[in-house]
Amino acid sequence: MSLLVPDLRIHAPGQGRPRARGEFVLYWMQGIAMRVEGNFAFNFAAQQADLLHLPLLVYQGLRPDYPWASDRHHTFFLESVADLQQEFGRRGVQYAFHLAQGRTGAGAKARSPLLQLADRAALVVTEFSPTFIHPRQTKRLREKSATPVIAVDTAGVVPVKAIERAHLTARGFRTDLQRHLEEHLRPVGTEEPRVRRAIDLPFEPTLVRDIPALVASCDIDHSVPPSPTIRGGTRAARQRFAWFVAHGLPRYTDERNDPNIDATSRMSPYLHFGNIGIQELLLQAREAGPAAQYAKFEDEAVTWRELAWNFCHFDPKHRTTAAIPAWALKELSDHEADPRHLYTDVQLEQALTGDELWNACQRSLLRDGELHNYLRMLWGKSVVQWTPNASEALRVLEHLNNKYALDGRDPGSYGGIHWIFGKFDRPFYRRSVYGTVRFMSTRAAKDKFDVDAYIRHSRQSSLQS
Repeated sequence: MSLLVPDLRIHAPGQGRPRARGEFVLYWMQGIAMRVEGNFAFNFAAQQADLLHLPLLVYQGLRPDYPWASDRHHTFFLESVADLQQEFGRRGVQYAFHLAQGRTGAGAKARSPLLQLADRAALVVTEFSPTFIHPRQTKRLREKSATPVIAVDTAGVVPVKAIERAHLTARGFRTDLQRHLEEHLRPVGTEEPRVRRAIDLPFEPTLVRDIPALVASCDIDHSVPPSPTIRGGTRAARQRFAWFVAHGLPRYTDERNDPNIDATSRMSPYLHFGNIGIQELLLQAREAGPAAQYAKFEDEAVTWRELAWNFCHFDPKHRTTAAIPAWALKELSDHEADPRHLYTDVQLEQALTGDELWNACQRSLLRDGELHNYLRMLWGKSVVQWTPNASEALRVLEHLNNKYALDGRDPGSYGGIHWIFGKFDRPFYRRSVYGTVRFMSTRAAKDKFDVDAYIRHSRQSSLQS
């Protein structure tokens, strides 16, 4: 049975018909959907290959020159690749992974493996993303190759094109989203390509076995170590979510905001790399219940995540202060002269502020590559009062989040960071530095959870690492 990919998921601006005399259909896996099962982009590529009576080749590359490249991000990526090599091998689908260990010089003229393969393909299929390096990479391939390049929306429950405008609040977006949710929240399935024929490659694929050795050989930032607590890949994603469904979901409504209690899914790194589809998670959680707990989980996992995709899709300036609401930007600007304690980049990055709870939050990012969602909001709000203006605060937050968080460099990151500056929010009572932009106090957190216990645990974990 053919698993049709909705037209709303297809992004193909000005792309023509498949190139005549192409040898195969190329699925260029960029790192947004690093899974086989429930992958709209893979399904579409397999369907196109069958229609053209051509074999399907899956290509993925990892270069050392992407922003914030480090041992942490490379390790999670390669752990995901190891799972993919096993799964594609089991299915008999050719998957070619290329690890570039050194940086290409400015004068280098060699054509990349991707471009060489694209020029031989009848069609290139890849994943759609509105942020980080992915839009630029897709645009560049379209410019350099005569082969049509089609991007497929693989990340959300509801395709971004189904929501026809940008939303300013979660409430308005939620209403619009709910009109489409039932139609799209269904099992995705996995297409099996019919034509099986090996493709000659212009490079020797990298077999991922000794991941630490491979990471050490790459010209990346080796000062950010792999997470000691989070492993990449589809198998790890499913193991973690099975634990959440059994132990976290029953407590989710009442205890998800307590960082001392493991009641959240902690799936954001796996969703960022696409190790697992959001549909699979939601359907599994809905079946397990209870209904009230699932409803809250669905709202957090779908509404806020897909609101961030809506934001990045409609606002190309989402990495800048131009995306801050006009009222909030004026409030922050009007209060720039207010007294504040400024910390240097080094003090912030190394968790050397005078606020022990904030330092504990930063240590979580430094050590594990994750931060509890409630604490991430608190962590971000504090940086506003420790930097001279909104532009500097945004720069610091983007850098710290994207350098250390395994779910960084993502629409969710930019949606969350801009919430710090008033995005999707309303004015509150006026105070120094923030004006009427919402303020969150680390002192007030003591009324919500055992702050001292969280700080003690953070210190102990840092000593053990």
